[in-house]
Amino acid sequence: MASVHTPIAESPTATVGAPGYVIDVDMQARHRRFTLAYWLSGTLAVLAPVASAVGVFYPAVFRDTAVTSGNARGTDLVIMAVALPALVVAMGLTARGSLRAQIVWLGALGYILYNAIFFAFAVAFNPLFLVYIAVLSLALWSLVALLMALDVAGLRAHFTEHLPIRTIALYLILTTALFALTWLRDIVPALVNNTAPASLHGTMMLTNPIQVVDFAAGFPLTILAAVWLWQRKAWGYVLAGLFLVYGVIEAISVATDQFFGHLSDPTQSAMMTPVFAVIAVIAVIPAVLYFRCLRRDATATAKAARRHTARAAAISWPPA
Repeated sequence: MASVHTPIAESPTATVGAPGYVIDVDMQARHRRFTLAYWLSGTLAVLAPVASAVGVFYPAVFRDTAVTSGNARGTDLVIMAVALPALVVAMGLTARGSLRAQIVWLGALGYILYNAIFFAFAVAFNPLFLVYIAVLSLALWSLVALLMALDVAGLRAHFTEHLPIRTIALYLILTTALFALTWLRDIVPALVNNTAPASLHGTMMLTNPIQVVDFAAGFPLTILAAVWLWQRKAWGYVLAGLFLVYGVIEAISVATDQFFGHLSDPTQSAMMTPVFAVIAVIAVIPAVLYFRCLRRDATATAKAARRHTARAAAISWPPA
């Protein structure tokens, strides 16, 4: 494929190609690296709103108990109003070279994947079943493709020394421990008394798939991210960012789905809605600290390169 030449004023690279032009090498390489992630996430961004819109505006599609249907509707609302817009904007900014957007892209995918598991395994079979499976598959492989495309070492190099590594690592460990204890309060008494966990009462579920995913994957990965961040390993910076973004969206999601669950079944307490609203606000703090210390994204680097290239081109090819 021939190199594309663009005017210096628009090019993000510093490779001179002709008077007044530079070769768009960095942008081309970045687009090639992220091609699969773009295709998968783009398809996800088209398909996921279908399932979410049906769930929000036509809740009769759910064949579950009232509280589960309400929870599903609230989750669909957050997917449609928060996660998908974050995903689409992050994809667009990544195309322009933003490193921060790559982390937001990861976090949005992580949230969509996590809740796609809920719809695929916890919601009763309904006409959207194949759509749920497609969303789950696209979210999973989008996340894999994006992780494989990332320049992890390059991302690590863009963080300042002021990143509160231990604070963020401890935050991730503490929140993980609190959520694990919350689940154990539900699981352990059921094991001791040989009964079903209280969280299953009033649902059609035999087991809670979210508890399975949390203990099998979510909690271990979050702890691993915290440990690697503490050790200043490159993957720790990336995974910590993923879980910080995911944590904000998930807290908003739980507050919302608990509210809609209460609306659908007034016998269910809405106490967790304000609790998770507060948790969402708290979760924004470490996320802001993290992104403030992501020193310079690729766009900023490109602007500096453009200025340098413009000066070099002016010297090499003076006007007639």
